[in-house]
Formats: sequence, C-alpha cells, structure tokens
Amino acid sequence: MLTARFRVLVAPGFVLALVLGLVWALAAPASADATAFWGYWQADGSKWAFAQTGPASAHPKDGSVEGWRFAKSSGESGTPPRGAPDFGKVCGSTPEQAGAKRVAVVIDYGEAADAPAGAAPPAAKTACASVPKNATGSDVLAKVARPQADKSGLVCAIDAFGTCAAAAPSSSPSATAAPAGKKSTGSKAVTIVIGLILVLAAGGSMMAVRRRAKL
Repeated sequence: MLTARFRVLVAPGFVLALVLGLVWALAAPASADATAFWGYWQADGSKWAFAQTGPASAHPKDGSVEGWRFAKSSGESGTPPRGAPDFGKVCGSTPEQAGAKRVAVVIDYGEAADAPAGAAPPAAKTACASVPKNATGSDVLAKVARPQADKSGLVCAIDAFGTCAAAAPSSSPSATAAPAGKKSTGSKAVTIVIGLILVLAAGGSMMAVRRRAKL
C-alpha cells in the first residue's frame, strides 16, 4: 500500500519534470535563431559602433563615416562592416563645398551564407556623400545607394539586396533595420505545453487524493 501511494505521488512530479524539459527544448531554439537584417553603424575612432538612433534621426557630421552591413545575428546589434572605418580613404579626394558636408559610406552586403535564398551578395562598396549640412543618415544613404524600406519604415534592402527586394524604393527609411526572418513558433508551443502541465498536475493531485481516501 505504501509503495502504491509513493508511485502515485511521484508520478506527477516525474511527468512535470519531463514536460518542463520539453518546454526548454522548444524555447531554446527560438531564442537562438539568427535572422538576417541590415545593421546601421557609425565610426567610433577606428572602430565601428552600432548606431544608437535610426538613420532618419541621425545627423552625421562632416568627416564622419557611416556603415551598413547585411548579416545574420541572434542579437540586437548585428555584425559590423568588415574593415576599419577610414574617412580619408573614402572622401580624401572629394573637395569641401560651402553649405555641404562630406560623409564616407561603407556598404557591406555580407557573406554568401547570410544572403537571402537565391541571392549572391555583391562586393562591398564605399562612397563619399556630399550632402547638405542638415542631412540625416537616411539622406546620406540615399545619396550613394538605393535603400528600400518595409511597411514600418525599416531598411530591409539596399540596392535591391536584402529581405524586401521587391519593396518600393524609399529615400527616407525611418529606423535601423530590425531582424527579419521566419516567425518562431516557440511561444505557441510553450503555451500549449504549459497548459498540458496544468492538466497533468491537476490529474495527479486528484489521483493522490483518491488513493489516500481508499487507504
């Protein structure tokens, strides 16, 4: 009788542990999935720093360097352009103009492994944008390339390369590119499993109570 009672009481706990393990297995891949997007970067000395504001809000100064890189990342900042930012190398031969500023732009289309299905990344390119002094990061990019934005205004393609190659061109994307990829079903699966946990827990408790009553 004691053995029977022990089995009834332990079984629900064992099942719960098993189900919780399943929850972890389902949730872990969802958080680790890497998605490809265009990241917006700015020079910080000889290094790249992920932009703290979107290109539509940024106002790069004369002599600054802006960078864009398409890459897969499971984080929020993505991967910086390859090579160190160098204003002199890009804009050294571009003369200063009254009422304008010079901004060096580096566009890195990323590696083949990160490219959209069926697409091959072009070679990275650099250009010197001579724009009005009040120009934004969006204006700078549009001066040297063809940016495209999704419905929310996020940069999703440059020169028809990216996650929205069929989208209408936009000269004023409103923010840095956000990760874009397949939607994860992890949350839905976790919700279903949690419901299963509650059902099993309730069932186990009822069985234990009935067993005690019989004993």
